[in-house]
Amino acid sequence: MTTTAVRPPARRTVLLQGTRVLLGIFGAVKLGGTAFFLFFATAEQNGDPEGLADWSVGIWSTALALAYLVAAARLGNDRRVLPALAGVLLLDVVFSAVKLTVYDEPEAVLFMTVDFVIIALLALINRKR
Repeated sequence: MTTTAVRPPARRTVLLQGTRVLLGIFGAVKLGGTAFFLFFATAEQNGDPEGLADWSVGIWSTALALAYLVAAARLGNDRRVLPALAGVLLLDVVFSAVKLTVYDEPEAVLFMTVDFVIIALLALINRKR
């Protein structure tokens, strides 16, 4: 007869679930926006990437969006997600600063605000542990 260790399910709080939903929505919006500007938007719509720099920014944004989607699925189930997600959020703040200063996109301030809200939520989740 074999015994198997059963891990108790992670406690699901409203804070954790809300953070996961926000991460999922944020990742989906970022991924959708990136795809639009890389492949469908015209130059007048600030799309139509030209050169390695523009494509690098697009790849950077895609990587951030995918990281948010993965974090949304794994937050609360894997202890490694919290520190990794904190790093991704800091990279996204830098990304938004690039978008604001180099590409003159004031919408980046909204993305930075969401980053800081998620950082605050993660701090609350970490404190509750």
